[in-house]
Amino acid sequence: MRSVLSRNRGVVFLCVSIFAGSLGMGMISPVLPLFVDQEFHVSRTQVGLAVGLFGVGRIFVSLPAGYLTQRIGRRFVLILGASINALGAFMVAISFSYPWLVGWRMVSGIGSTMTTTAVSVFLSDVSSPENRARFLSLHELSILAAQTIGPVIGGFMGGHWNLRAPLYFQGLLMLVGLLVVVFAVPETRPRPSASAPPSGRSARSRRSEASWAAGAPRPGAYRRLLLNPGFILVGLLGMMIVANRQGGRFTVMPLYGEAKGFRPSQLGIFIAITHLPQFFTTLAAGFIADRFGRKVTIVPAVALISLGILLFIYTTSFPGLVMSGVLLGLGEGLAGPPLVAYFADIAPPGLEGVTMGLFRTFGGAGSLLGAILLGGVADLLGFAWSLGIDAILLVAAALGVMAMARETAGRSIRGRQSKEDGLED
Repeated sequence: MRSVLSRNRGVVFLCVSIFAGSLGMGMISPVLPLFVDQEFHVSRTQVGLAVGLFGVGRIFVSLPAGYLTQRIGRRFVLILGASINALGAFMVAISFSYPWLVGWRMVSGIGSTMTTTAVSVFLSDVSSPENRARFLSLHELSILAAQTIGPVIGGFMGGHWNLRAPLYFQGLLMLVGLLVVVFAVPETRPRPSASAPPSGRSARSRRSEASWAAGAPRPGAYRRLLLNPGFILVGLLGMMIVANRQGGRFTVMPLYGEAKGFRPSQLGIFIAITHLPQFFTTLAAGFIADRFGRKVTIVPAVALISLGILLFIYTTSFPGLVMSGVLLGLGEGLAGPPLVAYFADIAPPGLEGVTMGLFRTFGGAGSLLGAILLGGVADLLGFAWSLGIDAILLVAAALGVMAMARETAGRSIRGRQSKEDGLED
């Protein structure tokens, strides 16, 4: 165990940093919609925007952040992102108006997006195709470990102290995460290859090969990536997973739960309980995706999430609320690692940072979609319709992936590669 930890010391400290920041975000998750509603007396759509716009920066920042990891380094983006996130969190805590809160939530989300993109690239650097889903699942596992206990603490603080207290504690925890990165996380960006390109080729060909050896993408790499059906369909499914989380679970469900008579502490337990089973299914999904393929867990994942949404709509009891949270957590845990690993698999050499940045861009679109669409439908038609549309769109995205996206890992891929190697020999 000690040798494993020493070989992956940077990964361990990176997970500690993620845990600290995610603990803060988990603490505010059950109280932020209530705080915005009670403090500023705005519409449900505006409450959804205050929650969901945290992730909208992914649309604009993920791709530049991925590019910066390639040009400057993973560590630089990690530190910059954590600094911006901490600043935004402190400014949210002292918010005195709705525009102030929304503006600084977006700033904090920009920092979080930069960090998340750099973490994905960092973990891709230290992994291989055979263990990539498991390494990438460490990111989500660190978040889940924190967000399992964070909402309980935040709900307790909001119910017994005041709704602003968890916001201050979030800022402090973000600062702790920043310090861990600064002092304990190393750089993993590959150094340019010093080997010379083979002779006997044209000058243009030699320049192209030398550029590729130094980490630049091969000609046509961008076009092949963007036209890959798996890139589009898996990205859309990832978008709907985030829309369900940000717009459904973190926005509409707390407001719907309050309308049903649930207390902030009960809503905190509901959000926390989603993370407990999600922790174990995320761990399992990493192993399953590496061994059997990235698409194996998608159907059961979406089925469980949809059942959780349906149960939440009809339940009026606390046990039903808890069971809904369990189903939501089981499903999202099964979906997470395979999707991000799929994008890492299809990343062309030299475009790892850009590819992971594009994956996070889909997530940012999901935050915006969840905030505007689900919040708007809740205003127009009610909470139940909002959550029902959420489930329908999620199922449609999953069916598209199963029907048209090509598998990139698992036994079938390894068998095909072995057969091709045998033919070449």
